[in-house]
Amino acid sequence: MTAARRFFGLFAFIICLPLIFVACAPVDAVVSFFADDGTGAIFKIALEADPKCLDPQLAEDECSLVIAKNMYAGLMEYDDDGTLVKKLAESYTVSEDGLKYTFKIKKGYGWYAAGEYKHPVTADDFVFAFRRLMDPLTDSPHSKKYFCISGAAAARSGNAPKEEIGVSAPDEYTLEFTLEYPNAAFLQLLAELPAMPCCEEFFESSGGKYGLEPENTCSNGPFYLRFWQYDPYGKNNYVRLRRNPNYSDTDEVYPAGINYLITKEKDVREADFHDGSTDAVIFPAGSAAGTDGSYLYGYAATAGIIFNEKNEAFQNPEIRELFSLAINREKLCEDAPELLKPAQTLIPNEGAIAKSGYSAEIDENALTENAAMAEYRQSFLLDDKQRSGLIGMTVMVPEDFACGYLLDALSDGWYDVFGIHFGIETVNLRDYAQRLEKGDYDFALLTVKSREPSPLGFLRPFSRDGGIGLSVPEAQSALSGEGSYPDAESMIEACSKAEKAIIEGRRFIPLWYLPTVCAFDGDAEGLRFDAYSETVYFEDAKKF
Repeated sequence: MTAARRFFGLFAFIICLPLIFVACAPVDAVVSFFADDGTGAIFKIALEADPKCLDPQLAEDECSLVIAKNMYAGLMEYDDDGTLVKKLAESYTVSEDGLKYTFKIKKGYGWYAAGEYKHPVTADDFVFAFRRLMDPLTDSPHSKKYFCISGAAAARSGNAPKEEIGVSAPDEYTLEFTLEYPNAAFLQLLAELPAMPCCEEFFESSGGKYGLEPENTCSNGPFYLRFWQYDPYGKNNYVRLRRNPNYSDTDEVYPAGINYLITKEKDVREADFHDGSTDAVIFPAGSAAGTDGSYLYGYAATAGIIFNEKNEAFQNPEIRELFSLAINREKLCEDAPELLKPAQTLIPNEGAIAKSGYSAEIDENALTENAAMAEYRQSFLLDDKQRSGLIGMTVMVPEDFACGYLLDALSDGWYDVFGIHFGIETVNLRDYAQRLEKGDYDFALLTVKSREPSPLGFLRPFSRDGGIGLSVPEAQSALSGEGSYPDAESMIEACSKAEKAIIEGRRFIPLWYLPTVCAFDGDAEGLRFDAYSETVYFEDAKKF
């Protein structure tokens, strides 16, 4: 920077100083200006809806989750490449029988809230949080995940005092969990939002409004809730987080804050990012984001074809196999966006799932193209009634799937084998969901997305409550063991068996792994992105 430019920059900075003092922490602004090290920035990102609640034991809508995950810190977390690592835990031990976990908690972290409330984070905050989680009066939708904790299920049902659950604090910085039965995923559960601590003193003073307004929300993570503008009839709603000084004294937080703007229209969110009004934008799985500029991404979704098995012909796995054999995956990807990958399995072996040791054991020939074999076999597998029933059939595609045009290659391949044209029908999201549940379709393009870094997340649609009318017994069995697998190997074995049944039974024919993309300003660095929850973490972000 030349001397002249710095002089005029300093002049402009002084002129704008009153505005800076209002908009952000003044010390951060001054330090950032003179240091020019990328710190002290306020990042802006748009969300599609207003958050409903920023209480970690209650938050469940997507917009609340992505904000709250920047506000709280738990015992464990995932790092950049999906490895589970310690966060507030300094160390931990697990008993040989897998029933007792003992954590030593790092000192120096603190609570902070608008109005400058301060308090150290101790083991008691975790004890209180888990008692709240199991309190019937809290009515947390997340309680069941933690029923492996001794006495938790009884407390949640009101049959035992919440004070008797297996969570205790022998001293200020030691935390103990006693489980009723081993749970191989327990450490992963401690990285999830419902396992975040809660300050009892502050909670009791919030008058039942905890997590609903700034003065009644307390954070122990890198940012705290400073402003929350919500008008159900307004168009300028926003949430502003600012650096938690009672956290950054221990772990440096580079930004001064985050401004979450509420912008319901997808096109407007993208336009705001491209014109520089925001610093980052999320392209959900299936939106076919371009790869120009700076971006982070992950594969937490797989798109494929399902059959309406109410149709008698499609109840036959051999007939479903004909359609699979007729798919040329190379052609399906000829004009695909760069990050779209051809899929050979239901569960992408990426990130945290790969780190867990999961690997599919699918027959390598299950999805191999063999149009000649399909053409030969359909001649005796399909009777005249079934063949005529295929005429006029369509593939139902949700309107938010931007790569629907790639399905023309699918239709062409099926035409070459069956001599019948299969149409592509794009429908709005409401009709798509209703028709999927009712079974009012022939074929459907289904995106299977997991909200969690576990293979179990990809099996949920194929359970009795999956909402797509396809219940695969092996998937139901794998999910029924959730929370009670004694070790990772048994969970992996059950999931692999379920995936094998789904793919080799042609209940779902995978086509593509879909990227979830976070595009961000090229002047920024240090952002972290979780493709499962679509959360951008700003703690280490800088903007130059």
